[in-house]
Order: sequence, then C-alpha cells, then structure tokens
Amino acid sequence: METLQNFPYQAVTFDRKGKVTGGLPGLVQYIGEEPVTDLIVMCHGFRNDAADATNLYSEFLGNLGPQLKHATLRGALGSRKFAVAGALWPSMVFSEKRGSGGALSAGGASENAKRLKDLKKELPKAQQTHIDAMLAQLPQAEKGNEKAQLAMAQALLDLASEIGGGLTSEFSTALEKGKPSTLVRAFAFGDQTPISAPTGGARRVGIPTLDPRAGGGGGSAQSIFGKVFGFVPKFVNLTTFLPMFERCGTIGEAGLTRIVRDAKKARPALRIHLVGHSLGGRAVTACAKGLLANPKVEVESMLLLQAAYSHFGLSPGKGSRKRGFFRDIIEKQVVKQPILATHSRHDSVVGFAYTSMAALSLNNSKAIGDENSRFGGVGRNGVLDTPETVGLDLKLASEPYSFAPGKLYNLDGSRAENGANLIKDHGDVRNKHITWAFASLLAMT
Repeated sequence: METLQNFPYQAVTFDRKGKVTGGLPGLVQYIGEEPVTDLIVMCHGFRNDAADATNLYSEFLGNLGPQLKHATLRGALGSRKFAVAGALWPSMVFSEKRGSGGALSAGGASENAKRLKDLKKELPKAQQTHIDAMLAQLPQAEKGNEKAQLAMAQALLDLASEIGGGLTSEFSTALEKGKPSTLVRAFAFGDQTPISAPTGGARRVGIPTLDPRAGGGGGSAQSIFGKVFGFVPKFVNLTTFLPMFERCGTIGEAGLTRIVRDAKKARPALRIHLVGHSLGGRAVTACAKGLLANPKVEVESMLLLQAAYSHFGLSPGKGSRKRGFFRDIIEKQVVKQPILATHSRHDSVVGFAYTSMAALSLNNSKAIGDENSRFGGVGRNGVLDTPETVGLDLKLASEPYSFAPGKLYNLDGSRAENGANLIKDHGDVRNKHITWAFASLLAMT
C-alpha cells in the first residue's frame, strides 16, 4: 500500500468493461492484515487521466485528514483507521492540456478531428461508421455549413441509438425522439437564463437557454464556458461524453462493486464510504445499485461531488415522469447513513450535456432545466423530486452539521463568501468546505 496525504492508499485500475486490471489484491490483503475500520472508495469523472485523478484524490484527502482530528469530531473519529481506494478508469478518449479539471473545452480544427478519431478507436466496429460520417462532414461544418452540421447531428443520433440502453432512459428517450435540427439549435446558443426554484431541496439555478434572441447570429454565441465557440466544439464534446456516460455505469456496477464486496469479505465489519465526482458520481451510484444483487452488501455513506446524472435519478416518479433509474438504492436502503450531493449554479459543465438533451426532446426553451423537465443534472440542480431530500447551503469549514439517517442532503455551494463562490465550477470539489461536510458525515457513521 502506498501513502497519499498520510492515508494508506491503493489505486485500483479498470478496463473499459469494468474488469479490475490491477491494485485490488494488494488492497484486500492490507485490509485483512491491518486494523482498518473504514475504506473510502473514490471515483473520478469524465476526461481525467491517472495523473488528474490522483491529484483530485490527493487534494481532497489533504484537506480531509486534519479535519478528522478536529476537536468537534475527534471523539467519533479519533480511534478509527481509514484507508482509501482510488479508482482509475479509462474516461479519456484523447490527450488534453493539464489543469482542465475535466471540463469540456473548445479546440481547433485539427484537435476536433483528432478527438473524433481517438473516440473511434474506443468504439466497437459497428459504431465506428458513424464517426467516419462525422469526420467526412467536419471540414464543412467548421465553416458553418448547415447541411454538414445537420449530417453530423444525424450521425450522432444514429450512434446514440446503437449505444442504446446503456445511456438509460434519461438520455435515450431524448435521443430516440430527437431531430438533427433541434440538436444543431441546441449547440448554437449558450447564455444563461434564471428559472424558478425547483422542488426537492435544491436552490434557484441558471441554465443555458436555447432562445435565439439571447445569442448572436451565425451559430456562434457566448458559451456556458465563457468562451465564444459554435457548433463543432460543442458537438465533439457531447459526442465524446455519451460513450463515457455509458461506460461509467459499467465501471460502477461491474468494477466498484468488486472492490466493495472483496473488501467486506476480508473484513466484514468494515465501514465503506463511496465518493464520486462528475461521472464518477454516477459510477458510485451504479455501484450502490449493483450491491443490491444477492447477496446484498450495504455501505455506510455516499458523497456525490457535482454528479453528472439526471436530477430525477433517485426520484420515485411523479405523474407521467418515470421512476428514477437509481431509485432502488433509496427504497432498499443500501446506503445506511445520509447521502450528500453537492451542487452549484456555477456548474456549467453538467448543465451543457443535459440542456442539449432537453433541446432534443422538448424544443421549448422555457421548459428546459426547470423542475418539470426530465433533463437536468445533479451537479447543477441537486437531487429533485425525491421525498428524502433536504436542502442546505454548503457550510463553511468547522461550522456544525446535523445530518439525520435516511435523508439525502443537497448541499448548495453557489453562494459567495469573502468574494469567492464556495463551489465555483464543475471541478471545484476538493476544497475544505466540501471535505468538512464529508468529515461531519463520517463522524455519524
């Protein structure tokens, strides 16, 4: 076992199908031989390589470690021994500049082509033809040719159709009913508009509007990432995102569950805590769902850091709205203690993918992203229409929390303190205010 920020640490690697490729035997041996009381299983998100993920884990643990010894928590945590498993899964399909924080980004013509070619290598042969179709239209699409853009959009819809059920109903429903013209329109504009406060404990948020009056002409507008770019970069971002969205579920259900089950076999009394950022949030939630399979294995807690999956993913359903894909983990109580979910209106990365899907399905800018829309992400809006939710503002480090069992807490980090937002963007998930909330959660387990 290595040491990361004074925590015993083991990286556990996976292939694209969720098969463990390294690290697990050493972790299990350590847990069996040492008096470990708690295992924190961490999972990174989209477009992180091993260095990005390890840096995320290191900074998070660097803030968490001293907080476990805080005077108000020492009584509950002082005698416990923590170890950490850091999942490393293939979430990138191309190299990118260090320091991006896993955010979606704009690139030049050569980079866009390279990203699509790299994605092609990741896909089964039957799906590669759709990437070829995109590449054939790319030069003209970059020049603003509408016919080429529509052809690229159709190729993406065809690709998503073949990916199929792996995307779950939150995306597949939109893509099945989507039209190339609405997808192109979704990428054309990107400023923000306020919406009414959603139910279920989340706060007021801003979402990217698709209203053409808010943007500019020529299919290029001020984007949700603060840069001016148009159809092609956004198209490539979503095209690379969708296969990774499918993959992270596989990583969780097939891979992370293996860590949990093997660790519990080595030490049955072990407390296990799941922590996931972005698509890693979806992976740890899929892990919890996978642990319901016989024999059921419970975990102590779960922390979702700007999670990139549907804000209705844990909902029991309402009216015509379907039951959330992950609802069973709430009703069957696979997580013993509260679930925490951070969110912020400043998370434009989560907002981007879901607004695009909303445009495909609704073609109605006024409905996109509010509490009546199926399309919105946890990291942007919190968990919605789930009776167990409680809405709280993320507190400053050292301020006391009082969490109750059986609840799901939406922690809103949108506000500013001393001129700085508590959660300023999608990658801002390792700061001391977030780790303090997690330390407070650990103290009640």
